[in-house]
Amino acid sequence: MSEYDECTDSLVDPAALSELRAELGGDESIVSNFVRNYVAMLPWRVARLHHALDNLDIEDAMDAVLSLKTSSHMVGAICLRRLATELELSMKLLPNGDHLGELSPLVDEIDAFVFGTICQLEAPLP
Repeated sequence: MSEYDECTDSLVDPAALSELRAELGGDESIVSNFVRNYVAMLPWRVARLHHALDNLDIEDAMDAVLSLKTSSHMVGAICLRRLATELELSMKLLPNGDHLGELSPLVDEIDAFVFGTICQLEAPLP
């Protein structure tokens, strides 16, 4: 297992959504819509990462991981943001895209947190 195992209790930081709500003038409908879009796109974003790594496409992989990292940060998806950051840094250390396939275990680890993150984002706030 990884250093991110401690995230299984809280995959989402509700403070991030509160901050987003405040930035948007308290408009709950915009925040809810953003979260719904994030949840809907999350499996596609991870599948895109798998596809880019399988095809050794460094540009698409970097674009996909940055999209995942940024959107995860905005909704407070703590572990997914951390793992995306780790993957991004690992990609930057590669001399070229030839070794992208070696990073598949990191994307598998991201996969392991997708369902739990979606569940926490869809759960009503306490």
